[in-house]
Amino acid sequence: MTEPVATGRPDGPLPARTTPVVPAEPPPSRHNAGWHRLHPLSPLVRAGRRVMSLLAVLIGVAVLNQRQVGDLVGDLVVVAIALAGGFVSWLVTRWQIADGVLHVDTGLFRRDSRRFPLAQVQAVDVVQSGLARLLGLAELQLRVAGGDSARGGRLACLRLADAEQLRRQLLTLTIGPASGPSAPAAAMPISRQILPDLAGQPARMLFRVRTSRLPIAILLTSAGAIALFVVAGAWLSAQFIGPVGAIAPFLPVVAGVGAKLWRQFNGEYGTTVVAGRDGIRLRSGLIETTAETIRPGRIQAVRLAEPLVWRAFGWCRLEIDVAGARQRAENRSEGQQLRALIPVGTRTEADLLLGELMASPPRPAKPAPVRARWKAPLSYHFLSWSTDDRYIVAARGRVCRKTTWVPLAKVQSVRWVQGPLQRRLGLATVHVDVAGRRVSAKIENRDSAEALQIVRSLPDLARAARSLDSQNPGRLTLPT
Repeated sequence: MTEPVATGRPDGPLPARTTPVVPAEPPPSRHNAGWHRLHPLSPLVRAGRRVMSLLAVLIGVAVLNQRQVGDLVGDLVVVAIALAGGFVSWLVTRWQIADGVLHVDTGLFRRDSRRFPLAQVQAVDVVQSGLARLLGLAELQLRVAGGDSARGGRLACLRLADAEQLRRQLLTLTIGPASGPSAPAAAMPISRQILPDLAGQPARMLFRVRTSRLPIAILLTSAGAIALFVVAGAWLSAQFIGPVGAIAPFLPVVAGVGAKLWRQFNGEYGTTVVAGRDGIRLRSGLIETTAETIRPGRIQAVRLAEPLVWRAFGWCRLEIDVAGARQRAENRSEGQQLRALIPVGTRTEADLLLGELMASPPRPAKPAPVRARWKAPLSYHFLSWSTDDRYIVAARGRVCRKTTWVPLAKVQSVRWVQGPLQRRLGLATVHVDVAGRRVSAKIENRDSAEALQIVRSLPDLARAARSLDSQNPGRLTLPT
């Protein structure tokens, strides 16, 4: 709102003309001084895994075929060409920060110029692979809504100290200036508040995963069950066929399952969750480490998963969804999963963290109609949902019970779906979609009239929730 401006002469004498005082600008940051290049060892880090795999294959072929040293010259030329291509890519890649936008230009024959408005950044991550840790380098990743997971806002690689400094600077730049000196901070969304000295703010530890519990929990998942089944099958086959003939057919399956288990353990090892003024900070990883900072207000959904076997130990998993793909090109399968704030923990730990994320999160209290048992005979007891003025929650599943909370202010679309059997039973399912695209609140197998009423009322509730958040941000908007 524009304040009225008085015009005309004042009644008293005119004040003496004074020269306006212009406040001194802060010295420019080293990252804003123009275009910059990545670290010279970036090609080695980015191609490290591919080059090592290629070398392993070439060495294996050379040993099996008993090739001479002179025959390996051609193979070494292939490796050299791969490294030369990485060097050319580094040479034509540059970046800078100007006017609140990250500019990344690359390409030799076909130029690719990308612009990432910092106000739209969902999260800022610092990722270190094993080779990058040895060289003291790190990759800076920006997650934006609808971002390309393979070619998004990635700066690979920088020195670790430079990456951490740039991360803090980007988080500061993503916070817009206050709308006015008279606007109270408590009544403004966090994206419009000034957060001074983000790095110096005290932080609170919310969760740290227990190392002794993590491998047991992973083995008690579906991937762990497949691994145990494969090992048992190999052992039984060895008793009747012989060790060589029994193990060979299982080797590809063992390699795939083992790699999946290792990726999950390596990615979730040492997970810590800290609440700070700049957002939620997550650190995890054994060999390849990741330091993520999720900006306030960027969490799209929260999911609590309770697998059947875990429930016997009182364990659960708490996950969040953020708009934009998780940019881990080296680990695509893990990048397709939700980010686990609690890889494995007790229900008490999950409830405490839920209380930090959401103010008084509702519990699913409206069960499905009785005739839903014909559509979902095993899980209809667990089909329920509820809503309040801020969140909508939906629960489903018997083997793996999942409870999903979606902030009404983040709702992007509402879908009404009815299959052939549902149509015959007078049931329907409502999907509440968010920008994260990997999770939605599914209100399954409701009465058709109730589902239609939900679809009609949710847009108005979402509109009211956005207005409420603009006046009084909730926990998902400001984790304090």
